[in-house]
Amino acid sequence: RFDRASAQHAIDFFGFLHHSKGEWAGQPFQLEPWQQFIQWVVYGWKRRDGLRRFRTAYIEVPRKNGKTTFMAGNALYLMVADGEPGAEIYSAAVKREQAKLCWGEAVRMVQASPALGRMVRHFRASDNLSIEATASKYQPLGADADSMDGLNIHGAIIDELHAHRTPAIVEVLQTATGARRQPLVWEITTAGSDRESVCRMHHDYSEQVLKGTVEDDTWFGYIATLDEGDDWADPQVWAKAN
Repeated sequence: RFDRASAQHAIDFFGFLHHSKGEWAGQPFQLEPWQQFIQWVVYGWKRRDGLRRFRTAYIEVPRKNGKTTFMAGNALYLMVADGEPGAEIYSAAVKREQAKLCWGEAVRMVQASPALGRMVRHFRASDNLSIEATASKYQPLGADADSMDGLNIHGAIIDELHAHRTPAIVEVLQTATGARRQPLVWEITTAGSDRESVCRMHHDYSEQVLKGTVEDDTWFGYIATLDEGDDWADPQVWAKAN
């Protein structure tokens, strides 16, 4: 079933957030229509038991479309407003510095919001955003899969999936969601060129789900790209990817 209230709640949360860089610094975060669509679908669809339908969301869009900022907002939503006690949220990437880009954007969002600033504490020494009242936290993770044992993940942001040479991090994070009622793993990426990578596998799987050749009600796929046969140098087709 579709829960319009839950879908709208996930969109409205971004009204608490502000941009921190560039010409939009200090301005409220207004979701673009494509971002609203993703929020509406991912958070709106429920199973019969009332829990969220989608458990993995694969998002593939070109560079400079605001993926990292968008995901920082979603990480905060899963920690602050998703109703999960003791929520553990992580952003993960091949390098920890890459994972900290999304987390750092979330830190600045908290600092710019009086409402969130009263609720969320920032521990600089441990790179930790936490809510004492609900025992929830958000941290960045590096690529050392061995150090990820013992995680109890409610939400994860896997950044730049195309850069992951092996599926190790993805598999560890997915496995660590097993004890949660409605975990959500976001995979965000630009298009990669390695046809043997985990990114390509998940790109192809997303296409199969979207076309209906594979049935998987837990998998959400969003791929913004040119159609086969399009000339990438023709400005008329650029809107398809952006």
